[in-house]
Amino acid sequence: MVFLCLNLSFLVLCLMKFLATYIFLIASLGFLTTCGSEEYKGEVIAQVGETALFEDDIRGLSWNAGDSARVVGKYIEEWVAQEALLQAAEKDENINAAEIDHKVEDFRSDLYIHQLLKHRVETALDTVVAENEIQAYYEEHKADFQLNDYLVKVLYLKVPLDAPEVDKVAATYKLQRESDQETVETFAKMYASNFYYDVDNWIYFDDILKEIPLHDINKDRFILKRSKIRFEENGFYYFLNIIDYKLKNSISPLNFERNNIKTRILNMRMKDLREKIENEIIQSAYDNGEVQLP
Repeated sequence: MVFLCLNLSFLVLCLMKFLATYIFLIASLGFLTTCGSEEYKGEVIAQVGETALFEDDIRGLSWNAGDSARVVGKYIEEWVAQEALLQAAEKDENINAAEIDHKVEDFRSDLYIHQLLKHRVETALDTVVAENEIQAYYEEHKADFQLNDYLVKVLYLKVPLDAPEVDKVAATYKLQRESDQETVETFAKMYASNFYYDVDNWIYFDDILKEIPLHDINKDRFILKRSKIRFEENGFYYFLNIIDYKLKNSISPLNFERNNIKTRILNMRMKDLREKIENEIIQSAYDNGEVQLP
């Protein structure tokens, strides 16, 4: 009995050692297989020469449920075409690979410099433009602000034919009384499909024509007479009141050009700041002894 127990203990110990060794070998083999192979990217869905397109490569595509096949098919077709052309170019002895590598390196350098200057300019740029600076720029550059079309101040409404109390708008859209503006605005909030009125700002008359279907008008006469009209078309009433205008070929008013001028001033600041930063970086390289010349 003692002998039998000793043999059983010995067998169990051997079995445990065998299992431990087996598990270690399997784990080691799995580790080596993972390290020695590329990350699994799904099934190959297209291949040109030795280059493959995998499922993972198209997972980022965006499509609707109904056109997934079309989107994927087009992507694969374009990928195959580009890869075929690229491989043909790489094999062509007439292609100067060194020249291409040189251009790629130049482009890489330009990208680095662009990102550096872009970040530093954005960090240091003063984006506050004072009103007196805007006015001074306007006075000095009036020739740049000549109008090519009429500017107008207008009131217009687009109202469905079945809207109630349309006669109220017909009686007030000409703004002949102080109370008319409030009446029109109240009606517009409730019933108008489209409404515009801003007595402080100018807009191009051609922008109005995009909203109101005016046909066969003499634009010059229509604006100069400060026309006020009402008509119906395609299920809507239209009301238009030309309140004021600026002649084309005259100088555009400051309040119309304010944002444009601010953008111009900021662009000039960015250009000057960029040049200043470039010069400071280059000068620093000289001062620190980083530049070696023969």
